[in-house]
Amino acid sequence: MRNILLDLSYLGTYFFGFQKQKNALTVQGLLEKTLEDITGEKVKVVGSGRTDRGVHALSQICNFHTNSRLTPQEFEKALNSLLPPQIRVNHALEVDENFHSRICAKGKIYCYFVWTDRILPPFLLNFAFHFPFSLDSERMRASLNEIKGKHDFSSFAKAGSFKGNPLREIKRAELVEDPPLLCFLFEGSGFLQHMVRAIVGTILEVGRGKSNRGEILEILKRKDRRLAGPTVPPEGLFLVKVLY
Repeated sequence: MRNILLDLSYLGTYFFGFQKQKNALTVQGLLEKTLEDITGEKVKVVGSGRTDRGVHALSQICNFHTNSRLTPQEFEKALNSLLPPQIRVNHALEVDENFHSRICAKGKIYCYFVWTDRILPPFLLNFAFHFPFSLDSERMRASLNEIKGKHDFSSFAKAGSFKGNPLREIKRAELVEDPPLLCFLFEGSGFLQHMVRAIVGTILEVGRGKSNRGEILEILKRKDRRLAGPTVPPEGLFLVKVLY
């Protein structure tokens, strides 16, 4: 069988996340149904990872195996003609039969947008978290530096959401400012569920003066989700790139 890779963009606002769910509209579910219509086969789409309801993707990678003789370009054209406009196939290509979009991934890049002005423009409603407060950028950057490196991120994961090793390595944790728009950028070996959103919620508390510099390391050490800040909403989160 042939192995086809898809590079996707989608608006998470319209879906109950990437992963297929019973009686819920998801990106994976729509892809599998559309590919079945195209190929006449039962197709299993494998994603690089899940994104939660409301989370967007600029470049999500997935793959599927098929006996179809359609070229990658024909798959791209057919999918984009049949899928809703909230999902686009950026490109498709044939890859080695052993390629697995999740297992082969080396890391991911996420960004989270925050709007700090008094009023949130309506066209940003589903794309940024409205946080109209004065923030100390220097304090936030210092705390972001504490996130970098290899840590047990249990304190920043959804309680009970994972089994196995909670160790992850964060290579980049940056704040990019274009006031009143802030972008928190993270590159890591992988991310636990809600991890980016919990980190951003904690960093924003530091920026407001509700937490102190140096507390991030203590929160990591304690491995207790109750010690970290709130989980910010999903709307501001974008999967930017999957690294291979």
